[in-house]
Amino acid sequence: MGTGSKSSHASYAVGPTTASETDDVVAEAPVQPMSDEEVQAKADLVVAMDLMGELADPPFALDPEDAVPTDPVERYDLFVGQVEQAQEAIEKLKAAGASDEEIEAHTKALKAQTLAYLNSLDEDDLREIAEAKGFEHPALVGLSGKGQHPLVHWLDPAYPGDIPSKEKIQAAAQNRYQQLLAGETVGGMNLAEYHDLAGLEPVASNGSWLATPEEAKAAAGAITQAINTYHHDAKYTAGPKQGEALQTMLAAEHKLATADCPELGEKMDEAKAHAKLIVDQALNAHSLQPYDVRPAVEEAVASGALTETEAKHLTAREVVTLMRSTTPEAEAQSLKDLAIARQASLADLDTAYAAHSVLAPGNGEPLKLPSAGEPGAPQAIAEWAQNAGELQKMQKGSNGWYLKSQQSLADEPFASHPGVDATKYVHPDNLTNDFKEWAKGQKLSDLRAVAGEMGMDNNATATRAQVQQYIAASFNPKYDQQAIKDKVTADVAKKEAVKAAKAAAAAAPAAKPAAGLASDAAVQALASKLPKSTGAAAKPAAPAAKPVKVPKPGSFNANVQAMMAAVQHAKATSQDLPARVDAKEVAGWSFGTGTTASNLGGTYAKTIHAAPDGSQWMFKADHNHGGALGHTEAAASHVLSLGGVPSVPVYHHKKADGTAGSIQPLLKDAKPFTASPSQWTQSQVDAIVRSHVGSWLVGEHDGHQDNWLSTPSGGLVQIDRGQAFKHFGADKLSVDYAPSGGGGFNPVHQKLYKAAMGGGLANGVKINPAAAHPVIKQFESMPDAQLRSVLHSTAHEGAKAGVAWVPQMRSRAAKALKIPQSQVTHDQIANAFLDHAVERKNTLRQNFSDFFVHQLGLPSGASLKHGGGS
Repeated sequence: MGTGSKSSHASYAVGPTTASETDDVVAEAPVQPMSDEEVQAKADLVVAMDLMGELADPPFALDPEDAVPTDPVERYDLFVGQVEQAQEAIEKLKAAGASDEEIEAHTKALKAQTLAYLNSLDEDDLREIAEAKGFEHPALVGLSGKGQHPLVHWLDPAYPGDIPSKEKIQAAAQNRYQQLLAGETVGGMNLAEYHDLAGLEPVASNGSWLATPEEAKAAAGAITQAINTYHHDAKYTAGPKQGEALQTMLAAEHKLATADCPELGEKMDEAKAHAKLIVDQALNAHSLQPYDVRPAVEEAVASGALTETEAKHLTAREVVTLMRSTTPEAEAQSLKDLAIARQASLADLDTAYAAHSVLAPGNGEPLKLPSAGEPGAPQAIAEWAQNAGELQKMQKGSNGWYLKSQQSLADEPFASHPGVDATKYVHPDNLTNDFKEWAKGQKLSDLRAVAGEMGMDNNATATRAQVQQYIAASFNPKYDQQAIKDKVTADVAKKEAVKAAKAAAAAAPAAKPAAGLASDAAVQALASKLPKSTGAAAKPAAPAAKPVKVPKPGSFNANVQAMMAAVQHAKATSQDLPARVDAKEVAGWSFGTGTTASNLGGTYAKTIHAAPDGSQWMFKADHNHGGALGHTEAAASHVLSLGGVPSVPVYHHKKADGTAGSIQPLLKDAKPFTASPSQWTQSQVDAIVRSHVGSWLVGEHDGHQDNWLSTPSGGLVQIDRGQAFKHFGADKLSVDYAPSGGGGFNPVHQKLYKAAMGGGLANGVKINPAAAHPVIKQFESMPDAQLRSVLHSTAHEGAKAGVAWVPQMRSRAAKALKIPQSQVTHDQIANAFLDHAVERKNTLRQNFSDFFVHQLGLPSGASLKHGGGS
């Protein structure tokens, strides 16, 4: 173990001593008799200190079976174990009542012995041990050769691993390595000499390779040659030759992109930028087909650089973009997210097609719908019609990319996804004809019941043709459900006007001859006096109001009414929210300079911009974290939408001046949500409960009153999720937890729960744990990999920027990896964040069940554990 000088083996007396031992005593024996605990603690301390001495002087090892290892790292680990035992013994002494002076004396003795041991090691051993324990570039400290070697202190287990003095030693090594990468010398060494000293391969820390100016020039020339070959083969020998030329060109681009040549400085960056530009131009000059990229795709999948999901669900051009090392990280991550989303959409398509084809087999066969008059049939038929429309949309959406994707790993591209087969597409007119043929055998009243299930509130007065068209509108875009409802209203208004005209004529004086039916002018005049509807036509005067019988709470009718109200509320919210578009598409939009929006409040500066379609969008700048919070709010919005929680779509965005942040469309004609819980409806209360599930998943506790809006159609949505994940890992699912402040800043869900417990809700309105179930179920169905993918940029950009949740995740990573916090890397912090997000998703059901039962006193919450609600 090293060739440096060794300190003599010293024994530290920790118990009563004789007069002859006085000079060796570190701490005087207590005057009073010692307790059993103190005696045992001192005995343990003697053993630990003796074993540490033997590590410094191996010949004194008494038992051959316990011989001290010769490997420096193993020997150090044994030494650390003995130090920890000594520290535990000192703590036991302290707990047993030993004096502060005695504890201090033992602590000093321990530190003296650890220092003596580490000073006995030579420099090579110190570096070997430090590198094994996670120290980066140990050869770059202690270069002066004067005084105590810095690694002695960094390795000293008598001091905590996260103290500033140890962190400074690591920082010094890292800074010196950056100097070497920049072309400077450190301790008389250049980068190559340091790599030789440290026994490292000549590669840079970012995974690139070190190139001489000549090698860099050769790599640039190889790209030009590869592009020329690609142009020729793409034009004259399309097929396998083009694929091989493409592969060669991408490999040449990658080699230059990953080259590191400090001698060339900025010229190297210019060469890489130029290379990317000319490769872009070459790729855009020719079409790309699946067979063109197949060789490169198969190689990338085999090496792990590309997943099978990406290979099967991205177009040829998209997968080439993803494989290029010059593609920006955000764009690459967007493509990975897109592949996962497409995979999920195909799974949904398969489910929808299977359900559809059972009732609509096609190929000339009639529909196999149940008779509309059977119990439960109206709901089943309505669901089938709506499913057919969704299936049609999914087929249309998939058709745009499916045939252009590689399918490089599938010999039969349509075998596993029959819904994408062109022969099985849902053709609206054909399906409408089949539906009308089936409808001929159904009673009008039964068809009206189906239309009522689909939201036709004036179905009782609709004709057969109108009802059929209304149902078919779910899958045939030539029909418009609102226009049909307006037409029904107009027809009824006209009939009522005619009836009123007849009554007026009958009441005229007998002396006058009967006028017969009223003229069109008279009908219009009378109709104009009737109350106007919000649709296209006037409504008839309302008949005298009749007493409305309120259903008994808990009865079947009451439950049905509650269910319909919830459906209508969800529909109102959904139809008012701006549609979510592809983040990549938004990134390419030009929003102009914008105007300051001081009236919108909040912590961060906001500006209003016009999108290309003229709609108004709000940009929220993130000056403190370089755009990391923009990734955060965008990811939170995305996650919530995947779980079915209403949210305004938010996107990470960077303005032309380089300012990064988030951008989102403004919610038109929204109004503040009423602040009084006593005025909240059951549908609104259920919506708040569902939103709370999403808020907990993304660690967002800022949903105070000002962040809730009523939509124009009567829906409800929470906005401003900018504080998502802020307290991640340290927050609590508690009715009393409000880290953003109290009073008016308490989250609305907290306000709801306290009002419910204090009897402050409207009569009959209550907290229903079952309302949380659909959202929990949808979040649970999200694959862990998808959640990690959506949150990837949030985790890694946040770790680099040092956002609020970083200390908590650094601590978690250090504990999981059993290393000091000072040694935790940004990637390890990001992975701890992603692990916690997955854990939180997978424990939603248990956590909310416990929350409802134990904090709100709702026994029905226990049913959530079993996959449902009461």
